[in-house]
Amino acid sequence: MRLSALSLVALLALSHARAAPAASLAKASAAPVAAETSLEELLGRFRRAPGLFARFTEEKHLAMLDAPIVTKGTIHFVPPRRLARRAEFPIASTLIIDGDKLQMGDSNGKQELDLGTNPVARMFVDSFVKLLAGDKAGLERIFKIQLSPRPKDGWQMVLVPRLPPMDKLIKDLTVRGEGLMVRELDVRESNGDWTHTTFTEVDVNRRYTPAELGQIFRMPGQ
Repeated sequence: MRLSALSLVALLALSHARAAPAASLAKASAAPVAAETSLEELLGRFRRAPGLFARFTEEKHLAMLDAPIVTKGTIHFVPPRRLARRAEFPIASTLIIDGDKLQMGDSNGKQELDLGTNPVARMFVDSFVKLLAGDKAGLERIFKIQLSPRPKDGWQMVLVPRLPPMDKLIKDLTVRGEGLMVRELDVRESNGDWTHTTFTEVDVNRRYTPAELGQIFRMPGQ
């Protein structure tokens, strides 16, 4: 198995919804984001969410293929730095980020990486974790960010990489949602390939039990 920067990007074709303070999440999740809402206000709501669960459908469009590669599964996030992506279709695979440790595996094998000793991989991982965690300062170090309103209480966030090697591999990431719910994400690569991911059954108020955490953040067979 080969761990590449683009595999980390595809992993997250980021489905990430984050929300308002825990005490008012159930009500706030349906509330609109006003046109004048600032990036700081939106990410602040993301920052205060206790956890995330969502189902994703990822379509990866490659220039060499006539049809996209479709992957379906679930994504789980627990702040500040625990993320699991479990693909169910067409092939079962698992990717887990837990602090500075990254693990990924499928039927062909498993691989583990210490992000503390690999600054390139860490930058890619940090970019997505910081988005999920609502870390505005961290995101602005890695990306130029533009937030704009869309019809029907929608919004769009465009992130353009600032730093190498990400700026050579990724043209931009676009996250779209309405209210406080993220619905889709596009990742455009510099070579013309692109990935479109949609998210359903999004729960931005997910509180995982200790038993669930032990199961979710463990590689199959461990």
